[in-house]
Amino acid sequence: MKSWVNRKFLSLFFLAVFTACPSICASAPNKAEISNIEIDKNGKNLEVSFHLIDCFNSDMEEAILDGVPASFRIIVSVEKPSMFIKSKMADFSLRHTIRYNRLNNEFQVDLPENPQKTLVTSNFDEAKKWMSTVENLPVVPTCWLKKDQEYYLRVKAELSKVELPLFFRYILFWVSLWDFETDWYTLVFLY
Repeated sequence: MKSWVNRKFLSLFFLAVFTACPSICASAPNKAEISNIEIDKNGKNLEVSFHLIDCFNSDMEEAILDGVPASFRIIVSVEKPSMFIKSKMADFSLRHTIRYNRLNNEFQVDLPENPQKTLVTSNFDEAKKWMSTVENLPVVPTCWLKKDQEYYLRVKAELSKVELPLFFRYILFWVSLWDFETDWYTLVFLY
């Protein structure tokens, strides 16, 4: 009798696990990508512009609308190749942050490219566009670059981990389902 109950319990357990796994995987975020990487020589600096694609999913949007702030960490580096080792000329990260103020029904977006002010809008699509766009970011002074020399521009983006109070980490376990990280995108350019 006991073994029959154990088998029935195990069968139900595995059935529940195998039916729940596809729904959990389906709610996992799409693979975010970086697109339209452009390099410009603007005066004294080399500047980069690009867009993040598929960096928001429905779970993340719902959490933001519930007041959970989200931050994208964008990592940029410029390397000079040599025979034995690449030398980094620039290596830094920046953080785009979005917060929703439910009382005022507005989104606040902080961009390090525009540190003088916080961008504010009531349109969620506009706020998402601000979060997923980097325009004319100075990367390295042009005086550091040599003519006809090859360089590598590398870019990566990831969702910064949400810092919740300890109690909420156990209740809001689903927050980890909307983490994303792009691959490294490398652009080889000749100055």
